[in-house]
Amino acid sequence: MERENNIVFYDGECGFCDTSIRQVMRMDRAKRIRYAPLQGSTASALLPAELRNANALSTIVYLDPNGLRHTKSEAAFEILLTVGGAWKMLLAFRVLPLGFRDSVYDAIAKCRRAFIDKASCPLPTPDQQARILD
Repeated sequence: MERENNIVFYDGECGFCDTSIRQVMRMDRAKRIRYAPLQGSTASALLPAELRNANALSTIVYLDPNGLRHTKSEAAFEILLTVGGAWKMLLAFRVLPLGFRDSVYDAIAKCRRAFIDKASCPLPTPDQQARILD
């Protein structure tokens, strides 16, 4: 768990994103992944500005163990591959063209803030908090 990489960057001010990250944490029983808001200091240190600006906050970024950056649908598939388990069945959708997958991702991301209000999100458990970087 002390790897510099293997980090999911997400919009820390979005309730839908927060809820999604909590779901990934539950799926990641081996605790392989750490998590950091795109608005935080970890993102500032490890990601270029174009992935952290206000227009990019709707894009999930996964920094894999090899230091490669994945975004949008490809990030989601790489995260599923890392957490493993039955969730890997969703990798079957990876055969769809990247442009199509990312257009579906963008459509969801466009209205993500309307799905779940950030104020309704519970506080992270101590275990979850230990995996969240600033």
